[in-house]
Amino acid sequence: MDSDPADFLVRPARLEDAAAIAELCGQLGYLSTVEQVARRLEQMAGFSFHALYVAETGGQISGWAHVHAYPLPEMDFHAELGGLVVAEAHRGSGVGKALLAAAEEWARRNGCRELWLRSNVIRTEAHRFYQARGYDNIKSQRTFRKRL
Repeated sequence: MDSDPADFLVRPARLEDAAAIAELCGQLGYLSTVEQVARRLEQMAGFSFHALYVAETGGQISGWAHVHAYPLPEMDFHAELGGLVVAEAHRGSGVGKALLAAAEEWARRNGCRELWLRSNVIRTEAHRFYQARGYDNIKSQRTFRKRL
């Protein structure tokens, strides 16, 4: 059941949020140290087409969402949700919905007509969450990486 939006606040992330963000990265399955997250936040601050929002519940960070936009030669300028995680204790409270809405609004303000996201095939609850908010599953793909 959704909470009253007054129960939490969605705001841009700050450097002092690094520890809470690192904790939530672990809940998402991406173990990160506070130092790594702080460095990443500092790097992101130098890019105008990135935004990181946090939800604050009772003075504690209860979730975060990262959104970024980029031009591609094959499609119109669009945004992508880089990540969204809500602390286990706050899932179902409306925090995720509010963070997603903040990312969508950021995308609109920055001239994007679409917000894309990628979700691991094993995250079936997340898939239901996104589909309930109007997101369509448009393709399956493999992800490749080469360390440089």
